[in-house]
Amino acid sequence: MSFDKNKHLREVLDTHKMCHVQDFVNKVKKRREEIKAKMHDHYGCDKYSSFGSGSFAKHTATNVKFDLDLVEPFKRNAFGALQEMFDSVHDFLAEEYKNTGVTIRRQKVSIGVSFPIEEGDEKPVELDVVPGRELSDNNYLDSHDLNLCFNEDHWGFKKGSSQKTNIQKQISHIEGKSSECQIIRLLKIWKKQKDKKYKAFVIELAVIRALDGYNGDMGLWPRLKYTMEYLRDHIAESSFHLFDPGNTNNDVVGTMQDYDRQSFKSDMES
Repeated sequence: MSFDKNKHLREVLDTHKMCHVQDFVNKVKKRREEIKAKMHDHYGCDKYSSFGSGSFAKHTATNVKFDLDLVEPFKRNAFGALQEMFDSVHDFLAEEYKNTGVTIRRQKVSIGVSFPIEEGDEKPVELDVVPGRELSDNNYLDSHDLNLCFNEDHWGFKKGSSQKTNIQKQISHIEGKSSECQIIRLLKIWKKQKDKKYKAFVIELAVIRALDGYNGDMGLWPRLKYTMEYLRDHIAESSFHLFDPGNTNNDVVGTMQDYDRQSFKSDMES
C-alpha cells in the first residue's frame, strides 16, 4: 500500500490548527487588549490606533508557534528620537506591571511582555509590543510607513538606528493567498520540529515567490515539493533576492550569512 503524502500533510495541518488551542489564544487576545487600552490611556493623541500583526494576522500561525504582536504607531512629533520612543514604551510598561510577576524585556525592535504562567497552561502568555514612528508629520494615515528603532546591534544596524517598514503592506502581501499559507505553515511546523533558526519572514516571502504563477497539481505534496525544489535551486544564489514588501530597499535574504543560505539549500534537498 503506497503512502498517501497529501493525506499525511493534511493531517499535519489539521493537528496544528489554532482551534486546538483556542482557549489559550483567547487569553493572549485578552492580554493584548489590556495592553492596547493602557497604551491608549497613557499616550492618547501622541499616537495613532494600534493594530495586530505577526503570524496570527497573516494567517500563517500554527499551534506550536504563533505571534499576536501589537504595533503602536506614534506621531512624528511625539518623540525627539526613536530611542526615546522605545525607552518610553519600555519604561511605561515596566511601571504598569511592576510587582505583578510580569516580565518586561527589551528586544531588537520590540518590547517583550511575558505574563506569569497560569495553572493548566503549558506556557506563559507572551506578547511583543512594536513601537514605530511615522516618517513625517501627518503622513502615517496615508502611507502607513513607520520607522522602527533598533534597540541593539543587529542585522547590521547599530543601537538607536532606524529602519523604515510598512507592516500593513507586509500583511496585505500575503492576504488572500490561502494556497501559499498552507505551504508556509508546513515549513514553519518543520522549522519548529527541527529547531531551525531561519527567519519565518524569509520562509513566508520565499514560498510566495516560489508559488508565484504556479499552475501545477494543487495537492499539498506537489505544491510543497515544487516549493522545496525552487528554494533548493535558488536560495543560495547571490543573485536571488527577497525584498520586504514593507521596504523594497530591505533584502531579507541578503542579511543571511552564506553558510545559512547553503544550509537552507541542503535542507530543501533532503
